[in-house]
Amino acid sequence: MASKTPMPKNIAEHILTSFDNFHVLFFETTGKAGDRFTYRRWKELKTAGQERLDLYKEHVARCVKTVSERLGDDISSKENWIKIKQDFSVLLADRYDGPIVESFFNSVLRKIYITEGINEDIEFIPFVSESLTLDPFNPIFRIYYPGKMSKIELFTQIIKDFNFRFKFADLAEDIRFIAGKLTQDLVLEYYTEELTRIDIVKPHFYRGKGLYIMGRMFIGQTIIPLCIPVIHPNTGAELDTIISNVDEVSMIFSFTRSYFFVRAENPLECVHFLHSIMPNKPVSELFSSIGYNRHAKTVQFKEFEYYLEHSADKFEFAEGIKGMVMSVFTLPGYNYVFKLIKNRFAPPKNITREHVIRQYRLVFMHDRAGRLADPQEFEYMRFKLSRFAPDLLEELLTLCSETCYIDGDVLIIKQLFTERKIRPLNLFVDENEFAVSAKAVVDYGNAVKELAAANVFPGDLLMKNFGVTRHGRVVFYDYDELCLLEECNFRPKPVARDDYDEMSSDVWYSVAENDIFPEELRAFMVPQGKLKDEFLLHHNDLFSVKFWRETQKKNKEGEVIDFYPYKRKLRG
Repeated sequence: MASKTPMPKNIAEHILTSFDNFHVLFFETTGKAGDRFTYRRWKELKTAGQERLDLYKEHVARCVKTVSERLGDDISSKENWIKIKQDFSVLLADRYDGPIVESFFNSVLRKIYITEGINEDIEFIPFVSESLTLDPFNPIFRIYYPGKMSKIELFTQIIKDFNFRFKFADLAEDIRFIAGKLTQDLVLEYYTEELTRIDIVKPHFYRGKGLYIMGRMFIGQTIIPLCIPVIHPNTGAELDTIISNVDEVSMIFSFTRSYFFVRAENPLECVHFLHSIMPNKPVSELFSSIGYNRHAKTVQFKEFEYYLEHSADKFEFAEGIKGMVMSVFTLPGYNYVFKLIKNRFAPPKNITREHVIRQYRLVFMHDRAGRLADPQEFEYMRFKLSRFAPDLLEELLTLCSETCYIDGDVLIIKQLFTERKIRPLNLFVDENEFAVSAKAVVDYGNAVKELAAANVFPGDLLMKNFGVTRHGRVVFYDYDELCLLEECNFRPKPVARDDYDEMSSDVWYSVAENDIFPEELRAFMVPQGKLKDEFLLHHNDLFSVKFWRETQKKNKEGEVIDFYPYKRKLRG
């Protein structure tokens, strides 16, 4: 009797169709960002970002269900999956998005065929096939040769070519401003204002209340980034400024920001372009920044493997005070930390492993407002035992034994989270001079306020749970007690009824689970010494019930706060 198992080609075709169905909706959601910006529908843009993140998971789950049903008893046959992969490769031969589709294949496979580490026989490995394929008839950018054109004429033409449907408040004045600012910036940095060529990316980059025109400029062979943020207040759209500094452009694409809406027909070419103007930015983060976060994980894994193959340093404890919930380790020369959930949490932590996982996934889905590090979750990772410092390995096998185990000469980790390495704020202020530390603690308060505006309450507000990026920006990275601001009940601390209450070491008033007393935050947040006065000068309102309730009210009313990742220009 003939086998009822479907041909590998049929399974491959179904997986590809599932990806295409996902990508149609991904493009549809992304494409609507233009209308939402034009008509200032900010709440829809915010909601759409979360909905778009769900699309991938939903389509993978649906595909897994169908493939599992079709394969039946042959679902765990490695030989079958080798053939499916081969047929899938043939189907991708002429596609510009091949590597991204391969990541979708891997996502489906790993839900069905659990493997420790990467199995190169049945999984696609990035960079092996990730060659950049360009469409010569439809490049992602337009080319402008300034020649004898003035910068005002040049930028007038660039804006005209976009054919925006919204109206500008005073486009001529905006162009005059950015032309003058660019000339000044070029002379200061490159001692010339003459440009050889400008490339402008055709798709728009939308996020929050901003639209970003991205490009690059050439002075001879020197590449200079170009970013023109566009804002849209109710008085009409404005070219807000022009940015030509690599570090400032990199901050716009920070790992602490939500993903852009970019309708790029060839996402690989888009990332290749962005990497040409931000060469120090990991390629994985650039894929995340334009919405391809699952492929970004695949690329990040390969970036990590490449580092391991070309280094010899050992995993060690990450700097900072050890936490009660996570074991955190890193490699001295690598720019990420690895976080494992411990088996049990010592008091006063009264949470579960499932709660911690939910919190990290909440951060992944939520508007990070430039103040939360983007966490990535990995499963069944393999590490050579020889790469671990002995004391670290002992802790992982003791405190995280439910998550990791030894198999021969490797450590298998069933689940871990990665985040960019950030200098803990408590260490940063201790090792820097007053002016630098003062700036950081003021930004620490700014971070708490901006998170609140994004409907996030960090929970554990100790300085050790915040860090300073290489750009000097303070972000939060410890999520086990994080919650939505709307879930909190901010209360004034009750006044003692008598001397007995006043002297009691026990809490004499009732406290519900989500009750928060802002005046008590002073004991956790306010730094010591001279930094105390600087912090209180800017953020004394954090210890009032009024601040928190007013922020809750704004969130409830649907107010969308402006989170611009660059220094705003001053308008006269």
